[in-house]
Amino acid sequence: MPAPQRVTRAALTTAARAIAEDEGIDAVTISAVAAVVGVRPPSLYKHVGHRHDLLRLIADDAARELDEDVAALAGSTTDPAAMLTAIARAFRAFSARSPRASSLLFAGAALGTEGAEPQSEGMVALTRTLLSAVQATTPSDPLPAARTLTAWAHGFCTMEQAGAFRLGGDVDEAFEFGLATLVGALTAHR
Repeated sequence: MPAPQRVTRAALTTAARAIAEDEGIDAVTISAVAAVVGVRPPSLYKHVGHRHDLLRLIADDAARELDEDVAALAGSTTDPAAMLTAIARAFRAFSARSPRASSLLFAGAALGTEGAEPQSEGMVALTRTLLSAVQATTPSDPLPAARTLTAWAHGFCTMEQAGAFRLGGDVDEAFEFGLATLVGALTAHR
């Protein structure tokens, strides 16, 4: 009899994220992930309690990846406006290449985790990196600026991924216009 296959957290994350990106968030189920990693569904319950845990793995992995993208930009410039612009563009690029995973970044309540668990390590690192970058624009309290930039970028990218910009015109131009306006306003408060 062959030895049972060992399932790692990394394998679960990779499988769940691939299913989400290829087939949609609703397709991420215990059974679907078990099939991809080569085990029977009951075996996954040793690693995750329910489907929401799989979605949390995707969100955590997305936060980690985006944090790496943003952190790589951190040393590239000392100009606060250039830094905020680069961060928003990195978020948009990430959202374009991983739209389903990026949709889960701020979905704590939808994952059944609001108030139930502390922020994931990935989100803590991403938040720290973003606050550090925004600190140059608003040294006293970077949180409002970071929230504003994040909300605008996430909202724009969510609408873009949903095909919600149907009035014509150039969406790239609209993104750059909104970004320049927002960054100008945030850096004017220094």
